[in-house]
Amino acid sequence: MPGRRRPTAQMLPVQIDSTTLDLAGMSTWMTDAGAFDVLSGLEASDGHLVPYEELAERASHLQGNGFVVRFASLEDIIMAKERADRSKDRDALPELRKLRDIRSSDH
Repeated sequence: MPGRRRPTAQMLPVQIDSTTLDLAGMSTWMTDAGAFDVLSGLEASDGHLVPYEELAERASHLQGNGFVVRFASLEDIIMAKERADRSKDRDALPELRKLRDIRSSDH
C-alpha cells in the first residue's frame, strides 16, 4: 500500500522514523486503500493511555511482502472509540461490535 502524507504535511521537512512517530502520538497517513492511523497508544475507558507495548500483546498481524503490520485488537479499537465518543466513532461502533460478535461465535 503506497502511503502519502496529507497535502499540507507533504512540504514539511521531517524525518519519518520510529522516534518521530512515537513523539507524534498519532498521525494519519493516506493510502490507496484509505486513511491509516499510526498511534503510540489508545485511551482506555478510564482515561489512561494504554501503551503500545500492552496493545501489541493483544494485536493482530498482517504479513505483507517483506513487512509485518501489527494492528490493535478489535476489542481495543472498540474501547478507544467508545472513549473518544465522537460522532464518527459512534457511527462505526455497531459494525465493529457485529464483527467482534461474529469472530467470537467462530471460536
